[in-house]
Amino acid sequence: MSRFHITQIAASGDKVEYSAIPFEDGVNFIVGPSNTGKSYVIGCIDFMFGAKEVPFSRDDTGYDTISMTMKSDDGYTFTATRKIEEGSTGDKGSNTVTVSTDLPGIKGTEFKINTKEYSDLLLRLIGIEERTRIISTQDPKDEDLTMRTLFHFFFINEDNIFAKPTAFDVPKHSKITASLTSLMYLITGDNLKRFMPEVSVDELEKRATQKTGVINYLNQKILDLSKQKEQLEESMAADEDVDIEAKIDDYLAEIETVDKEIMDASAESRALLGQIYELNARLQEARFLGNRYRALRTQYMSDIKRLGFVVDGDAKGKTVKHKDSCPFCGHEMEEEEEDRTAYVESAKSELARIRLQLGDLEITESDTKNEIKELENRLKDLNARNNNITRLLNQKLRPHASELKAAVAEYRRIQQLRQRLQSISYMSSELGSDVFAKENEEDETATKFDAKKQFDKDIWKKLSDNINAMIKECAYTGKPESYLSIDTADVVVGGRHKKNQGKGYRAFLNTIMLFNLMKYLEENGKYKSHLLILDSPILSLKEKKHKLTAKDITTVGMREALIQYIMDNCGNNQVIIAENELPETLDYSGVHLMNFTMGDEEGERYGFLRSVRN
Repeated sequence: MSRFHITQIAASGDKVEYSAIPFEDGVNFIVGPSNTGKSYVIGCIDFMFGAKEVPFSRDDTGYDTISMTMKSDDGYTFTATRKIEEGSTGDKGSNTVTVSTDLPGIKGTEFKINTKEYSDLLLRLIGIEERTRIISTQDPKDEDLTMRTLFHFFFINEDNIFAKPTAFDVPKHSKITASLTSLMYLITGDNLKRFMPEVSVDELEKRATQKTGVINYLNQKILDLSKQKEQLEESMAADEDVDIEAKIDDYLAEIETVDKEIMDASAESRALLGQIYELNARLQEARFLGNRYRALRTQYMSDIKRLGFVVDGDAKGKTVKHKDSCPFCGHEMEEEEEDRTAYVESAKSELARIRLQLGDLEITESDTKNEIKELENRLKDLNARNNNITRLLNQKLRPHASELKAAVAEYRRIQQLRQRLQSISYMSSELGSDVFAKENEEDETATKFDAKKQFDKDIWKKLSDNINAMIKECAYTGKPESYLSIDTADVVVGGRHKKNQGKGYRAFLNTIMLFNLMKYLEENGKYKSHLLILDSPILSLKEKKHKLTAKDITTVGMREALIQYIMDNCGNNQVIIAENELPETLDYSGVHLMNFTMGDEEGERYGFLRSVRN
């Protein structure tokens, strides 16, 4: 496709005068004092290439419609119109761009920005016919190549002209990878798709999420273990220096001694209880006999009383006089003598025998009483001894054994806590190693992508050599040797990185970088922008606005040389530059020069927006 260049930027509104600025192929200068709308023009170009920021306020200016017209070398025209609309937080750019063109193959007149339709259309103007994807991060991940991905290679506004980061990434993307891979695509047409992993981005993100989840889980476990460890250490602080093993051994030895004493005492108690049981049996038997003997003695005494009564009665009966007449009739009766000899003798004999047995019984009963007393005394002694042993067992030995066992249990608990503490420390260490390994593990499907390493050294050297030559030719102080660093994708002048230079010098170098990139693409790129828009590359008369110090400001010779070089070497490209003023010593007859004078005299242009006055 033949190249395009901008022919006009225009602004309009219902109650304002239509305002348009024409451009020509080649070098274009928009010159004038501050507040005449130069930056509005630059902002309108940015806006029409899809920027979100509006170039000016509708309420402040009355203008709400921007249009940009472009023309190709082979005669086709392309006009895009975009509205400034009211948003929830202020003015915003419309999502719809209306396009009028006679380019073949363009269907429709309205193109959306958020669906990238309008971007695809703009990319067609520089030869990129189909939407492609580029690697955007080192993970790597890819994204659609859009006009906004590329626009900073041929557009830089006043706020970024003196930026410290590389001009190849201004304003900065989230990663410079997207800038470098899109630049490589412009140069070679290679989107480096071969470096993308075989799995999808969604799968990679899923794996990354899972990895993050595992790491978070492990970290939480480590935190929990750390809290447990802290609590254990606090509870064990008093026993920190105690030799637990020695303590347990001492207590176990003492427990063994006490247990033996308990066993011996228990054995002695059992022996005493056996003797007590035996003596109790004998005592019960003796008491039973004693009771029998008392009953027998009672019986003997009763028999003695009975038999004595019989014998005494017989003796007394012999002296008793009996009546010899009938008590009823008074008739005399014959007196007969009764023979009582047999039973009286028998009673006497029985009485003598019982008295003899009673004597023997008293001796036996006395022996039994003595035996009972002896048994009772022996039992009392045995019970006292057994009670002493029981008290020793219950009040001393067994409580002491329980205390010793409780102490052993406590020290074993401390021992277990120490083992648990060791386990926690080990587990924490292992989990820490797992976290480190997880954080640093390489996904077999994804490797770190370094865009800088994919640049052909010859391409980078050519860019570097061209920038070095231009820096010298543009009268940089001392004409130092310079090069384009592959590590920073930025220029190093005389050993000093650009970021360490003053604002004016950074603007000077950023301009050289982008101008040389445009020239390199013109000569070697597969896709050529043929366009460069610069706002205040020499920062003339802007020292106060940008708080420039003496060391920040480039020399007059550097400014003149830079402008002259751009005019002499523009080639088959369009360059649009906005500046407060240009060096007066140069000849501008071969370029398109637009002056905003802030005046209303005939032939003068006050500023870009005809209905706006300061």
